[in-house]
Amino acid sequence: MYARLAAFEGGDVEKMREQGEARMTSDSPFPDGVRRALLLATPDGSRRIFITLFDSDEALKASEEQFDKMGDDIPEDVRGKRVAVETYEVLVDWPE
Repeated sequence: MYARLAAFEGGDVEKMREQGEARMTSDSPFPDGVRRALLLATPDGSRRIFITLFDSDEALKASEEQFDKMGDDIPEDVRGKRVAVETYEVLVDWPE
């Protein structure tokens, strides 16, 4: 399994929460191949990490264009500025 981590700074946490909840009521808002997704925020909401999990590195790489398009759907004043994107191989996923 592989993980894509995208880090964001700034933005509006409450509007992100509202938009995220609204998007989850429709079909999957995530690119094809996403197995699981987590959005984590610091207690003050100033930074967030968006983690998506994929079964393969190929599926992760195939999703990049769709992730770029997601950035067009959510304005930077809401999502914040993306400051990093990294890929990791998942070595442990407990209790899965």
